[in-house]
Amino acid sequence: MKKTNIMEKLLTLILVLCVIAIIASCGIGQRHTTIVENDNNHYKKIEYAGEVHFNDNGTAIASISHGGYVRYRYDDRKLEAESNGRGGVRYELYDDGHKVDLDENGKRFIAEAVKDMMKKGHNPGNSRF
Repeated sequence: MKKTNIMEKLLTLILVLCVIAIIASCGIGQRHTTIVENDNNHYKKIEYAGEVHFNDNGTAIASISHGGYVRYRYDDRKLEAESNGRGGVRYELYDDGHKVDLDENGKRFIAEAVKDMMKKGHNPGNSRF
């Protein structure tokens, strides 16, 4: 009877740890914000989750917390960014539905998007979005 009791407690502990791991990996409890602007000529949507830090120049995203992301859309141009799992940021850029390379034009778009995001809610005092 003692072995059964220990096994039940062990299985309960494993189940609780699995639930905690699932909740943590899903980003539940992370800060999530969405900003949408729509006027007669332009559509803008900024969505982010987790902790986002910009570089000192305000031209790129320096880091994103695990499970966090940034999605920026201005008309037909989109930027999607997330942690690459090694302390850096992975970007995907789109223009009119077509993937854009991370060349000088792509970097210019990232800089424009970051500056725009900073205007909409970035706190330069602590470099967090």
